[in-house]
Amino acid sequence: MIKSFFSKLNTRQLIIHFIASWFFIYAFDTLFSLWDYSFQYQSSTYLLSITAQQRYNTDIMIITRFGILGLIIAYIISWWISAKRNWFWANAVIVFLVAFFLAGEDYLGWGMFKEIFMVPGKIFDTNSRAYLITNGLVMLAIGSFLLLKKQVINYIDNGVKHKKKAPAARAPKAANAK
Repeated sequence: MIKSFFSKLNTRQLIIHFIASWFFIYAFDTLFSLWDYSFQYQSSTYLLSITAQQRYNTDIMIITRFGILGLIIAYIISWWISAKRNWFWANAVIVFLVAFFLAGEDYLGWGMFKEIFMVPGKIFDTNSRAYLITNGLVMLAIGSFLLLKKQVINYIDNGVKHKKKAPAARAPKAANAK
């Protein structure tokens, strides 16, 4: 039974959907950093008071929750594609659980990749609304591409171990066909 479970896992789907989920998490995180934009990005003395520190912490918690919402949306899309393509449902669940755990422990490497994935918005002023929206939408587009693009789906589908069906029984030939 365990051998059967592991044989149904699709490495291609696990990796590609994990990467897509990563993009959804940080796309939502970036887009919803606009939640309290004027306080987060335009106030220069916001950390001086305890009340301001509490507001900042609350804003960060809300932004993080929206990142998890992005993960949930990526999971729903992954699960839907898995059901539609007759892929093993556990692939989507494993990606969700691993990404959720790693996001909760802050092990997804955003600190290392932030500079790379925040480049598209640099045509605007750093931390401007246009900067954040551009970067969030680019990451959302990349994540959507990885989940929904037909060529990527076909690549994943080639990694699925399909069960071979028994050949159909032939109908007996009429002995005296005239």
